[in-house]
Amino acid sequence: MIFLVQRQLAYEGDTMMDQSVQMAGQNFQWPKKSREIRIWAMDSTYWNDFKFRDDDIIVATWAKAGTTWVQQIIAQFIFKAEIDGLPIADISPWLDFRLPPLEAKLPEIEAQAHRRFLKTHLPLDALVFSPKAKYVYVARDGRDCCWSMYNHHFYTNQILYDGLNSLPNFGPVLEPPRTTDLREYYYDWFAKDGWPFWPFWENIRSWWEARNLPNV
Repeated sequence: MIFLVQRQLAYEGDTMMDQSVQMAGQNFQWPKKSREIRIWAMDSTYWNDFKFRDDDIIVATWAKAGTTWVQQIIAQFIFKAEIDGLPIADISPWLDFRLPPLEAKLPEIEAQAHRRFLKTHLPLDALVFSPKAKYVYVARDGRDCCWSMYNHHFYTNQILYDGLNSLPNFGPVLEPPRTTDLREYYYDWFAKDGWPFWPFWENIRSWWEARNLPNV
């Protein structure tokens, strides 16, 4: 599900919002980053010195919500349907993913000559927000996200595990699923809020609070 929202309401008293601005007679406050998230998969500091372009597009999801599908739709528009031979991970990278390291990834992103469209799985309060970039948040029923994540997790190969384990330690690392019973996997995911990945509900909630911003 893609949130297509009416831009009519202003924010009042939201602790995540800062920098009030008036547009078309409406008062808005832009989101302000308030914390860092550094875990086995993501490092929110990768965004801290990122140089936005005014026409950047950011696709945000918790995960397994139709992220790649939406990236492919956007790619069709940007490249006028000529995307054969263009891997989506190359033309629309996941900036906050810790592999490859930022020093290897960032020069490639900065060299992109096309309109950039990047993805993130961060909650909004851990993301540097650009008032000029465009944001597309994709949400999906958490049960479906979990089923899809189980398949993704189950088929993760040892090369990725080894790569993640070679990184500086930011706490518990991803391990193979503890069970092949999908019901047990869902119970763990639900009871521990997105485990063994990252919190599901705070991700949804943080972006929902920004649903009326003119560039979301």
